[in-house]
Amino acid sequence: MSPVTIKTIKGKKYAYLEKSVRLGATVRKVSHYLGPAPPFSRWKVAEATAEYQEEFLQKEVVLRMQQIQATITSTFPLTEEEIKKIEEMNVKYRQIMKNLHPKSREDLNKRFVANYVFESNALEGNTLTLKNVAEIVFEKRISSGQDLREIYDAQNSYNLYLYLQKTRQEINSDFIIKIHALLMDKIDDRLGFRKVPIMLVGKPMTLLSKPEEVEKEMDNLVKWYRKQKGRSYPLELAFKFHAKFEKIHPFCDGNGRVGRFLLNYILLRKKYFPIIIRKTTRNSYLNALEAADQGAWIVLMRFALKHYKETFRKFFEVYYQYAK
Repeated sequence: MSPVTIKTIKGKKYAYLEKSVRLGATVRKVSHYLGPAPPFSRWKVAEATAEYQEEFLQKEVVLRMQQIQATITSTFPLTEEEIKKIEEMNVKYRQIMKNLHPKSREDLNKRFVANYVFESNALEGNTLTLKNVAEIVFEKRISSGQDLREIYDAQNSYNLYLYLQKTRQEINSDFIIKIHALLMDKIDDRLGFRKVPIMLVGKPMTLLSKPEEVEKEMDNLVKWYRKQKGRSYPLELAFKFHAKFEKIHPFCDGNGRVGRFLLNYILLRKKYFPIIIRKTTRNSYLNALEAADQGAWIVLMRFALKHYKETFRKFFEVYYQYAK
């Protein structure tokens, strides 16, 4: 709820609806003039806030766009128009997560994480249905005949996502290894960066990092991230990190899932809404990563834009009108 501020000008009192907007280390205000200052009840303020919600949204987006243009770089197809669309969605997302009733916010989060786990694991061949995943992580119920690895995969992924929502750890090699260990619990004991070559179906082995190069290349990736995290637009930063990580393929197993966890962790750390990459997009997703390997970043970023906006529309947009 935006507060009403009373300002005295030439002895007369006037009312303004105001909202504080944090932009990095600074705080700016957006406001709307309500008129001469009568008494305002809590309900009057709530009504005024709802009435001018869209106006405040656009004013906040303008401030954020000004900051982005002054401090952040982006490359095509992340045009000013496309970034503005993302910023509008993200301001709505922040309002949703701030203003929804805690129980409703918890329900939304459960729905999102269950879908994320289902889709991310299905991309790697996991055969559990969304209903199976929900039963396993919410009801602790396992149907007969389900593959034990797939069950652990769902449990580990769900718990790992909740962990990443709460932690504030900086991204470094130790943290990435920890994420992998949590994901692989009871599944695979080949932990830490790989010491052997691996081969992906349909991808020449020569394109993957050699075992003796993995640690150094991961150090270089972390250095790249630290250099770019205050310069690159968050969506571009997250997807380019993801592509570079997948090209290294630092683990014996679980690289795709760890990479997508890190992608979303970068977005969450930047206070942007997370993304779900669906199993139905598998071919275009892998093609986008392959193009990025060859330096064709435009293909990857077009994929990122399309499915980032789709994630917002499917999972968050409907809640916006109720988050006031």
